[in-house]
This record gives sequence, structure tokens and C-alpha cells, in this order.
Amino acid sequence: MSREQAERLAELMREARPTRPAGVVTAALVAEGEAVSLIAFWRDRETLDAYLASTDVPRGVELMRKIGCEPEWKIVETLELG
Repeated sequence: MSREQAERLAELMREARPTRPAGVVTAALVAEGEAVSLIAFWRDRETLDAYLASTDVPRGVELMRKIGCEPEWKIVETLELG
């Protein structure tokens, strides 16, 4: 992802914050050169699973597609968020 795309994605994330899915505790956009990751931290796995079952396209994927990127995504466990 280019720097310009990452900056546009950050802008879209700020704009979409008021309508963020209810179970998202926080989200981060981290970058190291052209390696960019959008990380959403969910209240719990059950809430995430319910959200994924209720939508065709997850919000993060939708935002990344708006900037011309097709993301690879995975679910990992968060042991502590402080």
C-alpha cells in the first residue's frame, strides 16, 4: 500500500469512527514502509463472530477496498489490551 493510500485509509477510518461496529473497542492503522495493517480490537470473540455473520463485507475490508486495496485478513486472539 502506498503512503497516499495509507493516509486516505486513516482519513476514512476517522470519518467512519461514529458508525464503527458496536463491538469494536478500538482500531489502529500501523505502517512500516508499504506494509500497512488495520487492526480492530473487538470486545470478545462472540461479538466478532455475530458481526461477521451479519455482514457481507466487514467494515475494514470495505474501507480498504475504497482506497483500491484487496486486504488479506485473519483473526488472532488478543490476550491483553491495556
